[in-house]
Amino acid sequence: MDQECLPFRDVPGTSRLFLDFLAGSPQTRPFYPTSTLSLDELASQARGVSVPIERRERVAEVLLRQNRAWNARPEALSNIERLRGGACAVVSGQQVGLFLGPAYTLYKAITIIRLARELTARGVDAVPIFWLASEDHDLAEVNHAFVPDDRGELQRLETSSQGCPGCPVGTVLLGRDVAALVDQLQMLLGESETLDLVRSSYRPGKTFAGSFAELMTSLFSRHGLILIEPSDQDFHHIGAPILRAAAEHSDELTHALLSRSQELEAAGYHAQVKVTQASTLLFFLKDGKRLPIHRKNGGFSANGGQWTPDELQRQIESNPELFTANVLLRSVLQDYLLPTATYITGPAETAYFAQVQVVYERLLDRTTPIWPRFSTTLIEARLASWMRKYGLRLRDVLQPKEDFLKGLAQRTIPADIKEDFDRSREQLERSLAPLLHSLKKLDPTIEAAGEVAARKMRHQIHRLESRAARAHLRREQVLDRHATMLSSLLFPEKELQERRLAGIYFLARFGTELIDRLLEDYRPECHDHQVIPLA
Repeated sequence: MDQECLPFRDVPGTSRLFLDFLAGSPQTRPFYPTSTLSLDELASQARGVSVPIERRERVAEVLLRQNRAWNARPEALSNIERLRGGACAVVSGQQVGLFLGPAYTLYKAITIIRLARELTARGVDAVPIFWLASEDHDLAEVNHAFVPDDRGELQRLETSSQGCPGCPVGTVLLGRDVAALVDQLQMLLGESETLDLVRSSYRPGKTFAGSFAELMTSLFSRHGLILIEPSDQDFHHIGAPILRAAAEHSDELTHALLSRSQELEAAGYHAQVKVTQASTLLFFLKDGKRLPIHRKNGGFSANGGQWTPDELQRQIESNPELFTANVLLRSVLQDYLLPTATYITGPAETAYFAQVQVVYERLLDRTTPIWPRFSTTLIEARLASWMRKYGLRLRDVLQPKEDFLKGLAQRTIPADIKEDFDRSREQLERSLAPLLHSLKKLDPTIEAAGEVAARKMRHQIHRLESRAARAHLRREQVLDRHATMLSSLLFPEKELQERRLAGIYFLARFGTELIDRLLEDYRPECHDHQVIPLA
């Protein structure tokens, strides 16, 4: 199989907003005023990105401390010094999922490493920075990973580790069951260098954030990837001006976000994040729990706590570590800390950036451009050989499993039976044509009844052919097994492979050198979905 760039319009479930963004539709331009799909234009814009020297220094010092603690390689530490010296950043981020979560976590890191190189080659010094979304509080989204067994069936590996209800997931300590989950990974994938790295990083008593950071560092530090863990108190103190500004201008920001939601809906899209009149962009940490702050009676409240506007300002100034950004403020806070040339987004993130743009304009007086992340389906050699055998492309597999099985059965039904059905259809049409012509001359109403009867006859032949195909599939156990594995591994549970299968599966099977290959195979000029066969 050859590598190909599959248009997202051929991927089921892709949102219209994301498709229009990729197509450069004028309708999306107000929502993404600075974004571009040209590396040369991106480099040109990046030359104007900066943050004050004193802020750079403070951020660089925290990054050095964090990345050294995760045993970062000299390449990453050197990039932190480049950042200190004036380099811009290519940034992406991800929740701190168990065993790194879905494969697209890896692809985000690959995207920012490659784009930083592309900008540097164009004369704009750039470094890759990966933001750990450790302050999110939805543990159910990150406490599991899906890994296929040797039959292609997905096994859900889930830890029972718990923190306090609503506490940031990055702080949750891994329980004793994580060792058993690593053993289960070994049974599914065998021993490998990758499994050794997983076993070293994911141990009982370590946090979700710490384990995630150690494994990411082991895999990507040699490529110069810098990790940033935003829950650090020093980052909260550096970013306090943005937190205070979000509180001070909360009424204006809410109004702007509500207006933007209306604009999106008027354009035929939808708002990714719900905003109400009482919404703010801040959370408050109380007893370790992350509580949303609402506007109420001219002031602010969070789980019964009350502040006047001045009291909230003083509270943020004195204890910024107790306040965190919600999804519509997080990237703005990020780009207050970092000189971000571009932020890498998947389809869902692209959608909420259409809302975030109004927050950027009011708090930073600029909008960070976004760039679509590397999106790919990796096709293992055995799957590629079956696809060649049955004449399949990936777009043929991207459908519900039952539909795919049915279609594959029809493709492979014995030639003599297929010819008999084709011949029957031809004979039916030859027989119907003169009859329908005679009925038309006789009475148009009878002709209509004849057309209805003809459609029923065609339908019955098609239905019979489908039943024959299913019977063939049942008899051909090898075909059934191939079809099931193709569907399970390439379009698992009606989702793209990258969104369901754990990236650690591919690294265990093909080695950490797969990262080097994907860095080369990723084609930034392909903004759609890349299909990459693996030898």
